[in-house]
Amino acid sequence: MQKNHIALGCALALLATPALSAEFKGEGMFPWAATGTMFTVTGDHPLFLGAFTGITTFTDPSAPLQNGSIQCPGYYDIGVDAAGYCTETATDGDQVFVKWSCKATTPPAGALGACEGRADFVGGTGKFASAKGGNNFRAVTLSAFPDGTTTGYSELNDYEITY
Repeated sequence: MQKNHIALGCALALLATPALSAEFKGEGMFPWAATGTMFTVTGDHPLFLGAFTGITTFTDPSAPLQNGSIQCPGYYDIGVDAAGYCTETATDGDQVFVKWSCKATTPPAGALGACEGRADFVGGTGKFASAKGGNNFRAVTLSAFPDGTTTGYSELNDYEITY
């Protein structure tokens, strides 16, 4: 009978123990190259459909996604808005899934375009399976090439992830 009480006590203690989680807060950068197709809609309005691909770097080298790869398929309605999803892959292979959107804003001097918005975590794998959080961001388009490739960067502000 005493063994049953000990086992029950251990089980209750495990249930009462909160799940361990990790948290990271910081600032980062996502330099990207975009490939896709540029369409002309409503006469002369440009619309891009494609993917923005690069790496994530953070001011704090202990960030869980430091030097992780990232790919963000989506659309960019030039001068209006943009939206899509991202898959961020940590160097250990675990992934975070992100939903993002932004509204056009005035670009910095010399840039072709910019938008500001929000990215929120919507799932993940491995240690990021229950990831919560997100970040504000500003995306800046720096160049556009004749083959349709563009380059730019996204500033990741107020980045916060709990996993």
